[in-house]
Amino acid sequence: MAYNKSHSLNWNKILLIKPNFHSIGWDFYNMNFPPISLTYIASYLEDLPVEIKILDSKLKNLSHNQIKKRIREYNPDIVGVSVFVSAAINECFRIGQSVKEIDHKIPVVFGGRHPTFEVSETLKNEYVDIIVRGEGELTFREMISKGSCEGIKGVSYKKNGRIIHNPDRELMSKQEYSNIRLPARHLTNGNKYKMLTVRLETVETSRGCPYSCKFCTTWKINNRTWRSRPIRKIIEELMLISQNKRITDIFLVDDELSANTKRVERLCEQIIYFKDKGLINDFKFFAQIRVDDIVRSPSMVEKMAEAGFWAVFIGIESIDEESLKEMRKQITFEKVLKALKILDKNSILSIGNLIIGVNLHDTREDIIRQIEVMKDTDVDIISFVILTPFPGSDTLEEMDEKSLLISKNWSRYTVMEPVIKTYELSPGDLYELLYLSFRELKYINNARKIVRKARRKRGLRFLLNPFRLISVIKSYMEMRALFQDVS
Repeated sequence: MAYNKSHSLNWNKILLIKPNFHSIGWDFYNMNFPPISLTYIASYLEDLPVEIKILDSKLKNLSHNQIKKRIREYNPDIVGVSVFVSAAINECFRIGQSVKEIDHKIPVVFGGRHPTFEVSETLKNEYVDIIVRGEGELTFREMISKGSCEGIKGVSYKKNGRIIHNPDRELMSKQEYSNIRLPARHLTNGNKYKMLTVRLETVETSRGCPYSCKFCTTWKINNRTWRSRPIRKIIEELMLISQNKRITDIFLVDDELSANTKRVERLCEQIIYFKDKGLINDFKFFAQIRVDDIVRSPSMVEKMAEAGFWAVFIGIESIDEESLKEMRKQITFEKVLKALKILDKNSILSIGNLIIGVNLHDTREDIIRQIEVMKDTDVDIISFVILTPFPGSDTLEEMDEKSLLISKNWSRYTVMEPVIKTYELSPGDLYELLYLSFRELKYINNARKIVRKARRKRGLRFLLNPFRLISVIKSYMEMRALFQDVS
């Protein structure tokens, strides 16, 4: 990975952009997470004789004209765009258009899961020149170092009107990933990333997933591997983040944090130790974990609670055992209920998700029954979404083969809009059932219990923060206004 200093780089000024994409529903949670994929990419360029800038246009809520102005002012030699969700693809094309209107010679590079799985379609757009497929750190570095796409594994590009797909790049080995560079967070200094007014930072402790859920693409893009970073390096990273005393929360973005439950326990023990020593802040943690890992290791959950974990996201997906089996989820609803009790016992907020349409034979009555059942569970915050067959998933192939896919307009792939039908439910039925779930559950099962847990974990001052209260009320009212017109 050493750079040949005698080589003259073609692209000396690099601009990496996160698009200003807003999604119906999710943005009501006021979530603005750091662009960790871009800061990882940047970290692999910093020892090269280049200048790098990250523009988070979503956080700054920039219009297309404002984005274009920033591009013109920076005058980059190459622009990289993070397509972080499929529904953002049109926003990304608009950024590419702005670049080409400034100077058609500036190469536009797209990266992310969507262009990785829809590579040829994406490259057909006149504003896209290059796609970095899969893991981008080593691929983008090598491309910048060489000043060309030729022979670079993991790159697809245009040349003389032809689309060329270079061979895939192997994933970082376990050893390479264990030594992955820290994200270049200084390039996003001054940005205030939050979720419901809580200042946060994101940390990746592992990458990939050993499971193969039908609707998911994580296991495909990671070749069903799971790689972890040494606990020592995670603690060092938390120590660095602790230099910013305003950051109170850490979101662990791992797709399968709890793949090794003993590792999570050891990580929590180290967090507790270094907190006690005053070497890292008294961070509170969010994460997403599997319910079967919770049931298999209640001691892991106890350690997580002691270390400062106060909310976890879990994929419930369905209450129907046949549907869970069909999804290859490898859990049962009985385990879901057990996991919720374990989380409740440790005063950790549970945020659960279910999917409408995952069973192609479900009727309206079946979905309504699921909504009614979820009213009586211990889950604290709950959301239903519509089955959305994302590019690269086995679900997309299945729905296409069964003629149940009604749209490949990727901008509609928000999980809040129907892009499928089922054997029993029309797109309109799916839409109505989604909003029925909100009216019945209002995403909060037991407000008093949530307040009690939050007070225990965060204190009364946290709950009574006027800005936080206003933000929560505003978000709820906006969500309610969106749903109230659906009969």
